[in-house]
Parts: sequence; structure tokens; C-alpha cells
Amino acid sequence: MRTILAAVDQSRHAHDVMSRAAELAVLLRNDLVVLSVVSSDPMKQFSIVEEQNRFASFHRELIFKHFPENSLAVEPHGGNGGVYRYGTAGVRVQSRILSGNVVDKICDCAEEVNADIVLVGSRGLGNIGSLVLGSVSERVVHKSARSVLVVKGERLDGEDWQGLSSAQKSGASRV
Repeated sequence: MRTILAAVDQSRHAHDVMSRAAELAVLLRNDLVVLSVVSSDPMKQFSIVEEQNRFASFHRELIFKHFPENSLAVEPHGGNGGVYRYGTAGVRVQSRILSGNVVDKICDCAEEVNADIVLVGSRGLGNIGSLVLGSVSERVVHKSARSVLVVKGERLDGEDWQGLSSAQKSGASRV
């Protein structure tokens, strides 16, 4: 793997997705793209610019919470969002905010950044809730040409990777 795409909204589930994405990015020494999509639905009662600013602020909050601030360096860039370099592993963390159809933009961005895996959250609506409301994560799983990991609910304390040896964590193979 080289690039991880974490698609987040402004729900509490975004922290679960970001936690998993940051953990994987550091463990695998992969670049991470944090993506949010502002819906272009004309029935919504908000300004797209205001919503983009809220997402930009939320992305900074997520990044600084899941990557220690003293280990992040800001990189110059053009465009929307921000770009950071994390620690000595050289993990690049990029924030992107797009507008349009959420599912289409997540899948398009995954292709554009050549993501090896896309992480999306699950709100746990259940069968009836997802039937009525539709499920972004389910639609991304079906539409994306990339592998998709659906992050469910709050995680237990500690990393899932605690039992791995240092060699396994760094990606070295054992013979």
C-alpha cells in the first residue's frame, strides 16, 4: 500500500475513521488523504463556502488529534485543504474538501490519488435505516474500483496491531 483515503463527514464516526486511518498510515508508512464532500444538493440551507470552511477546521482538528502536533510539519501547497508531513516516517497527510455527489466524489478521488484502500464510516443505521436513508458506505463499497474498509462504531482501547512484532510493524517479512 502507498495511499490511504479516509472519507469523513462531521459526525462522531469521523473520529473512528480517522483513528483507524492514522493508525494504518503510520504502521504501513503510507500517505493519507482525508476527504470530505460538501453535498451539492440545492435544497440544503447552507453556503458551500461556509461548509467548506467548517470541514477545513474539522480536518485540522482530526489531524492534530490523531497525529501529535509536535510531529507535524506543514507543507506548502495550492488548493483546498492542507498538507502535513508526519514524523520521521515521512507520512504525508493531505486534507481535501470537494463538492458534489458524495459517493461519486469519494470514488473519483480514490482513483485520482490512486488509493490502495478507502476507509468510510458506518453509522450503524441497521437494515431499515439504510433502506430508507441509503448508505453512503454501502454505495461506495459497490461503486468503488478500490478496496473499501467500513469502520464500524467506537473502537476498544489500544491498537489492533499490539501483538505484532517490531519487524512485522515495519513491514519486514519473516522467513
